[in-house]
Amino acid sequence: MSLLMMILIPVRKLLRVSSIMRLDVRLRLWVGLASAYLIFMGFVHLLHIPLRSNTLHSHYDLSAEAVIAKHREAVKREAEKYAKAALRDSNAGLETSQQISLLTETFKKADSNADGLLELSELSSWISSKIKEHLNLALKENIFMFTAIDQNPRNGQVSWDEFHRYFLKQHGYDDKYIEDHKKDHKGMPRELKETIMRDKAAWSEAARNDPEQLSIDEFLAFRHPESSHATILNIVEETIARLDIDGDNKLTEDEFSDPEVNEVPDYMTVEQYRNERLKEFRIADEDENGKLERRELLRYIDPRNVHHAEKEAVNLLSGGDTNQDGVLTLIEVLAQREMFMSSKMVDAAKSFHDEF
Repeated sequence: MSLLMMILIPVRKLLRVSSIMRLDVRLRLWVGLASAYLIFMGFVHLLHIPLRSNTLHSHYDLSAEAVIAKHREAVKREAEKYAKAALRDSNAGLETSQQISLLTETFKKADSNADGLLELSELSSWISSKIKEHLNLALKENIFMFTAIDQNPRNGQVSWDEFHRYFLKQHGYDDKYIEDHKKDHKGMPRELKETIMRDKAAWSEAARNDPEQLSIDEFLAFRHPESSHATILNIVEETIARLDIDGDNKLTEDEFSDPEVNEVPDYMTVEQYRNERLKEFRIADEDENGKLERRELLRYIDPRNVHHAEKEAVNLLSGGDTNQDGVLTLIEVLAQREMFMSSKMVDAAKSFHDEF
């Protein structure tokens, strides 16, 4: 045997032993790691340690509702900044300044305890008083206007021709134009033409006996339908005729809240609409017998019913309460100027006329 072979044989034996040893070490290492993992998971299970933080999910909620809510909050914050800036800016536009002044004055009057916060009860009470004030004023105004228009002839009836003459006179047109003007009112501003068209449509709705003449009650329905008992009674009759499926002249909960018969607003689901109507039904059902009769519907629809003011107050509070603390500050009101300016809190007459 050569010297080279005598050297290689022991070396090969040593390498084989070394390889076996390395494999044994690797196996021991993997077994140790697996044991450690099992022990760790056992502790996690016993101690109820969360493996994933819920903070990430809640902080980065990307659901459609969360995105919309965050967008609304961002818009409200920007609106509040704008309102604060407008309060400080002496050079704000005339319309903006007038709105801020009116809303500030109204807020202070509605804030009965003068604590700088409008609670739901204060807002509801104020709106209720504004509704009654408007309705009473409408009744008084109706008598004076009817008497002023009923001139030619003075017969206790107002004709469309008499009213139209009065309308043109009130808008600055002279007697010559009133006598000689063409029916299409050529040259008249578009806004006035549209007003005449709306008045003509409202006149047709109010004229129950003679399409060309109105009695004093019909004239009230024409000018202020929300103040007219006859208008409210007509609404009751139409409501019963439309919803009374079994023909007993009364409405059940199902009939009153049926989304297939009623028109569901775009911003509500069918279920939301049904629940809202059921709430209204229970308010209107005074004797709690599960049936709405004409007298109950009449009182429910009457604008003087306090529930109308309460509902308006709830809507305004939910729409303006940025920080969700259940009350309104002046800044929150100013941040939603358009909503409050068109509400019964500020302008009951315009709000009613938009509804009717």
